[in-house]
Amino acid sequence: MAGTKVRVLYDFEGDPSGNELSVNEGDVLTITNQDVGDGWWEGELSDGRIGLFPEAYVETISDGAGPSAPPAAAAESYQSNGYQGYNDEGSFDEDEDDDRGRSNSFDESWDNETAPAAAAAVPAISISTPQNDSGAAWDGGDSSTISRNRSESISRSGTIRKNINRFSTFVKSGGEDYLLGNIGKKAHVTDTDQISLQETHIGPQWVPSPNPYTLTCTEPTKRSKFKGVKSFIAYRITPTSTNFPVERRYKHFDWLHDRLMEKFTLLSVPPLPDKQYAGRYGEDFVEKRRERLEKWLNRVARHPVLARSDVFLHFLTCKTTEEKQWKAGKRRAEKDELIGSAFYMTVTMPTTIQVVNSEADVERFGKFVRSMDENTLKLKERCQEHCEKSSGIFKREYQKLGQTITRIGETFATEEKDYARGITEAFSQTGKMYDEIGALYEEQPKNDMLPLLDVLREYLGMLSTYPDMVDVHKEATAKVTQCKKLVEEDKMPKSDSDEVEQRADVLSAVTMAEINHFHSERVIDMKDCMTAFLQSQIKFHQEVYVYRKIKYCCYLYLTAEQNIFGDFLYVCLSVFGYTLPDHNSKIAFQEK
Repeated sequence: MAGTKVRVLYDFEGDPSGNELSVNEGDVLTITNQDVGDGWWEGELSDGRIGLFPEAYVETISDGAGPSAPPAAAAESYQSNGYQGYNDEGSFDEDEDDDRGRSNSFDESWDNETAPAAAAAVPAISISTPQNDSGAAWDGGDSSTISRNRSESISRSGTIRKNINRFSTFVKSGGEDYLLGNIGKKAHVTDTDQISLQETHIGPQWVPSPNPYTLTCTEPTKRSKFKGVKSFIAYRITPTSTNFPVERRYKHFDWLHDRLMEKFTLLSVPPLPDKQYAGRYGEDFVEKRRERLEKWLNRVARHPVLARSDVFLHFLTCKTTEEKQWKAGKRRAEKDELIGSAFYMTVTMPTTIQVVNSEADVERFGKFVRSMDENTLKLKERCQEHCEKSSGIFKREYQKLGQTITRIGETFATEEKDYARGITEAFSQTGKMYDEIGALYEEQPKNDMLPLLDVLREYLGMLSTYPDMVDVHKEATAKVTQCKKLVEEDKMPKSDSDEVEQRADVLSAVTMAEINHFHSERVIDMKDCMTAFLQSQIKFHQEVYVYRKIKYCCYLYLTAEQNIFGDFLYVCLSVFGYTLPDHNSKIAFQEK
């Protein structure tokens, strides 16, 4: 079916490093290869760009037939946030094998065995959740916006209403239960479970880890099981804290991420690097995934709380050969009682920490996140567009210019005169030079744009974790306001209101610590990535090879006859501060 026309049903943002094509809904492509595999096709856009795209994102254009309905199931499988593995029957990814009904020792021990344990104990305030006549409960908004019916109901009962929206982040994260003291009575917090905050010149921060460490992710190796029926890539993880390597698969990373998300519901857990379905065993893909997994591991290791969590340390240190030890640690992680709302029980902070301005600080951070997310996305789009132009328009324009100049040289070559050989050679070398410059433009994004894109994608993922945190803090602040109002109306004991406020202070301090950690990481990351980007740009624009090539071509013209191309190259080098010899010092120029 090569040459078949297809219409794009959904926008798709391709990864240039994976030879993927970015397309928009309504674009028309010409199929060039349907045998790519794993649900991918290769096609060409009307502007000449060629690359890979998901088969499920297009429909075949047939004469006289209207467009077919978009395949909902296929769309859904690609609508994930880009950081979770597609793990359904017929999975596209080698790391999500369908092992149902089979025994596989170590791998099998990663399967879910138990549901998360119940939350832990906190001294609870006696709070009921009465309903008004319409059956609605207090929604956690500002007290001035509460309807008359809700206000009257609260006044009559003298209680704080729980949020009627049981799907809100405030409820799902456990923030509401912690704030109101409605937590179970099972967990026991030990000294090793405790996590400390400290007051600094920038506000609350996590106490740094006394033993910081980094990690390497190396030696990706293709392995198989069930006599070659299933294949996967295994990575060698080595923490500097132990220097002892362990072997992990992507599905193991996925399990770890789920455990961290479940335990630290209101901390910023970095999203796992996204999966790529095309060329999963290709050398470039395996290396790119290795790089991103290593960055993810070190991102987690730099977080003072996540880095010391039992589940993360178990992931990093449990020997691959110790199946019993691994299963025991896995069960402990999945039965952890200090998750969600109970996590706040482990937080200790000195009385010197002040959170009086936290409401304004968190609101300002929320605006910052929205702005940074919007502009980071725009920069990512511009970088991707530049990558496409570098391998497309920029390369073609230089090569077209070189081909045209080369043809003039070929024409000159037909006149076999001794006095014309110099100018003929000059035109020939100039044509080759521009062709090589075009090739340099094609290769340059690998040195600057693609590394920058990796950082931008990582930050877009991290930024997506903060809006929920901001919303929870906003609702917690509203709850405190409501408690104070009930105290003023003699509908709640002041001691109960003080307990709610104390818990809200812990929640505020945790939120501020996360915000300060983000900004500290952001400054370092942006400095490093932009410095590397600009240094690569400088190197590219001062490419020694190109400069020497231009000098050589200029020399050829200077040793032939004065002409427009010689003047052009002479001026180009002069603009950049290079002093070139005149016709009377050709020998010296040749020696240079």
